[in-house]
Amino acid sequence: MNRNAVLFFIEHMCLEIVCFTVLCHFYPAGIAIIVALIYDTFAFLPQGICGELMTRFKKVPFATIGNLMLALSIPLVLTENVSVRFLGFFVLALGNAFLHAVGAVATVATSEGKIFPSALFVAGGSFGLIIGQTVGKSGTGLWFLLIFIAIIEIILVITKDWRNVENFPKFECVRGELSFYTVLFIAFFVTAIRSFIGYAIPMGWKTEVWQGFVLFFVMGFGKAIGGWLVDKFGARKVGTLSSLLAIPFLLFGGGNMLVSVIGICIFSMTMSVTFAMCLSILPKNPGLAFGITTIALFAGSVPVFFFRMGQTEGLIIVASMSILCFALLFVSAKDNVKRM
Repeated sequence: MNRNAVLFFIEHMCLEIVCFTVLCHFYPAGIAIIVALIYDTFAFLPQGICGELMTRFKKVPFATIGNLMLALSIPLVLTENVSVRFLGFFVLALGNAFLHAVGAVATVATSEGKIFPSALFVAGGSFGLIIGQTVGKSGTGLWFLLIFIAIIEIILVITKDWRNVENFPKFECVRGELSFYTVLFIAFFVTAIRSFIGYAIPMGWKTEVWQGFVLFFVMGFGKAIGGWLVDKFGARKVGTLSSLLAIPFLLFGGGNMLVSVIGICIFSMTMSVTFAMCLSILPKNPGLAFGITTIALFAGSVPVFFFRMGQTEGLIIVASMSILCFALLFVSAKDNVKRM
């Protein structure tokens, strides 16, 4: 097991515990959409720039700066002044971007050309998100979050060896005859579709807090196991098969938790495929490659802030967009198996 992968799984989990506890602590219903949109904008969009800065200027402790931003956000959000509180959300989001970027770059740098370490890192966020949401809504204080911030800093110190890597490992998960921009478009589009589909999946069964934990834990497991499967069987096989196999479970699991979570687990496996595709065309820029996927995730989520879809529309979107993902990955991805 890759040490950095495990440590950055913990780092990502702690990061999301901090961020979503802070967000849900002060999340007034009247401006919830505004807060969420501001946070997502500054947490997702800058990650490519943050990652590029880390790869170009390795001696600058950008990740520690991001961690300090998390700590600074707490007193800002706890103030009574609304403007200062919004500044706190902005600082929190930017700190989140730096700490996401370091996890992506560090796990790629020490991955030996396998996507599983990065997949495991990403999976940690699903676990931390639901824990943070639950704790934040419970009304507890925020200063205890400094414990998680300290854990993140310890991990950053332990894993700083990634900075000594001169050449990042190569990924060859796309067909060579396709142009850079074709692959970029497909990876971006499929990631955005995956993000949008996530909001269209019918989940009438999710009525209890514990079911929310099951949902996000299964999402995290799907992301991690997807990376392992890509290394073992190839990006094309995993991307195409998971896109198709998930459809019946997602369509007919609206009222059945077991059926639904099986589909969500399979559906989540495609995360590793699109990241590996971006790494294949940006071999020297893993932070930028990761940033492309996060921008795409944001783009896919934006319509949800402004439009609500019914169950019928959701089913149509899930089926049609999943088939489109299958087609795009079938013509673009390549199986380049990394022996375990």
